[in-house]
Amino acid sequence: MSRRYRLALFTLAALLAGSASAQQSTTSPGPAPTGKHLHAPDPQQQLDRLTKQLQLTPDQQGKILPILQQRDQQLDALRNDSSLKPADRRAKVVSIMQDSSQQMDTVLTDPQRAKVKAMREKAMERMEERRGQGMPASGSSSP
Repeated sequence: MSRRYRLALFTLAALLAGSASAQQSTTSPGPAPTGKHLHAPDPQQQLDRLTKQLQLTPDQQGKILPILQQRDQQLDALRNDSSLKPADRRAKVVSIMQDSSQQMDTVLTDPQRAKVKAMREKAMERMEERRGQGMPASGSSSP
């Protein structure tokens, strides 16, 4: 797997998490983010967002929700595992994100996959722009 693809997957995850977190913070009160890590919104919120962006069918929604829930559980377990080195943690995050993306891709139609690919590329461009402005990338900080 190429480094650019892994970075794109991670960026998409951060984009989805950050965007949905921003939406959530405007609609419901909750703890303020610490600034160090953005936590992904719950799987139902992610599904709602993807449904809106990709016009998912009810059948697709029923298949994607368990994928998002499993990813959420795996990432929670990873967050709670203090025995991992930062590099190992990042590698596992990339692996989890890649696996869930591949599973979701099997549910999507060709036009939906193309749209997700464009979303990933756009997220990658934004991340590169932020790096160029001296902002640290979300995956470069150590827990």
